[in-house]
Amino acid sequence: MATRQERRILLRNVVKDVSARGLSPRQGIWGTVAATHLVLEPLGSRSPQRASEAARRAVELYDLSLKHNPPEAALACARGCAYCCHSYVTATAPEVFLLARTVRAGNTDLASTLARVRETNAFTGGIGKIERFAMRLPCSMLVANECSAYGGRPLACRAFASFSLPKCEEAFKTGGADIPTPAINGVLRRACNQALWSGLAAVGLPFTLYELNQALLIALENPDAEQRWLRGEDVFADVASDDAATAVNDPNVQLFLDVVAAAAQGREPPQNPWL
Repeated sequence: MATRQERRILLRNVVKDVSARGLSPRQGIWGTVAATHLVLEPLGSRSPQRASEAARRAVELYDLSLKHNPPEAALACARGCAYCCHSYVTATAPEVFLLARTVRAGNTDLASTLARVRETNAFTGGIGKIERFAMRLPCSMLVANECSAYGGRPLACRAFASFSLPKCEEAFKTGGADIPTPAINGVLRRACNQALWSGLAAVGLPFTLYELNQALLIALENPDAEQRWLRGEDVFADVASDDAATAVNDPNVQLFLDVVAAAAQGREPPQNPWL
């Protein structure tokens, strides 16, 4: 097992690598540690937008990582193709706040956007994944078959991609197709998710996954939602949610997040099989 000094040197080197070229499978757990270190920088500040800034770090890191580790074959995805934008999507609170900030910053008609989010929520609020998909309703951010808040979309949206347009069409129409997706997208998404979750856990914030549209509605209707959430208020209490990877009740996941967070902060990690 590496000494504390050796781990700090390794962390410094991997952070430099991840900052320049993103994550890659060859980095193993140390890539996630370095990503957590980068996510913790805004989370450790006093900024009232530190949650959404942490999410920005995570999604930008995903984009950088994918740029340097592209899928093994050409994707079928193209501008104007939006079959996957008619499904149930979840995101952490920081990702929701980032999306809300993006909507506010780039929207000259917030009232119309809010009306669209409310209309969608009237149909989808509180329903399950299967029911939501069966409705074939577009995401409230979809305008003319394009995402109107593309720069702020959460990791779940960024990571989904397909090698086959016919399979996407079939899945949209019947729900029965096995869509071929790039493995690297899933690998990088998991690493970025783990970094964000570890960072949030390290500063005592929850990393619950919320149904995106209803959570976005709350964030848009309440401009102070991020600050209230940072103070410990459960602003999304009424939103359908999943505990990320059942981590709240899984001691192995909790240990993994604790180990990653400790290593990311240069602290002595708990006894573990990973470092």
